[in-house]
Order: sequence, then C-alpha cells, then structure tokens
Amino acid sequence: MMSRVKVVLCGKEYVLQTEEAPSYVYQLAKTLEKRISDITETNPRISAHSAVMMVALSTMDELTKANASVEVIRSQVKEYVDEAGKARMERDAALREIDVCKAKIEQLENLLKLKALKESIQADVNAAAAKEEQLELTDATDDAE
Repeated sequence: MMSRVKVVLCGKEYVLQTEEAPSYVYQLAKTLEKRISDITETNPRISAHSAVMMVALSTMDELTKANASVEVIRSQVKEYVDEAGKARMERDAALREIDVCKAKIEQLENLLKLKALKESIQADVNAAAAKEEQLELTDATDDAE
C-alpha cells in the first residue's frame, strides 16, 4: 500500500510516495541529511548541491561494493550447497555399501553356523561309527570265546 511521507533535506521539503514504512523513510532522510551536513561542516565552501553529489557518489560506491560482496556470498553459498549435495550422495552411497556389507556378514555368519553344524553332525556320525565298530569288536570277541 502506497503512503505519502514528507521529509526535509537541506532545508527543502519533499513529499515521497512509498510502500516502505514512514519510520524507515524518515531514518533514511535523517542519515542522508547527516552525511550531507558532515561534508558541508568539514568544508564550508562546498555547496549543498556538491555535498549531495559527493554523498550520492559515495553511496553508489558502497552499493557497488555491497552488491559485489553479495555476489561473492551467493557464489560461496552455491559452492556449499553443491558440496552438501555431493556429501549427501556420498553418504547415501556409503549407507548402501554398509547395507551390502551387513548382508554379506550375515551370509558369512550363516555359513559359519552351517559349517559348525556340519562338523558337529560329522563328529556325531564318527562317534556313532566308532561306537558301532567297538560293539562289533565286542560282539566278535564274545563270539570268539
């Protein structure tokens, strides 16, 4: 919503139409007036017009440098976002690899259990065969007597 704001700069009244809050516009005018008066107080021979031009040039310099800083920051943020995306992809790949490794470990553990069970069964079979052989020897000895 547009509002009308009246400010005084260098003794002249200006009515501005703006969407900004009046307090914000008043603060801008106050800062501008202060910068102009700082220049004219430092050098009383400078006209208000020349002081305004100096402030305008100085403000343009500040704006240009601020915009350059913003671009540097945008570039850095883009790099950080790209790095974060790459790190996220690497993390996802590592998590998938961990899942594959866990599955392999589980497979190997199952194979070890099967091997131990097979060895246990083989030992039982060997023990049973030895016992049977011993019984046969005992029966043969008994028959021989």
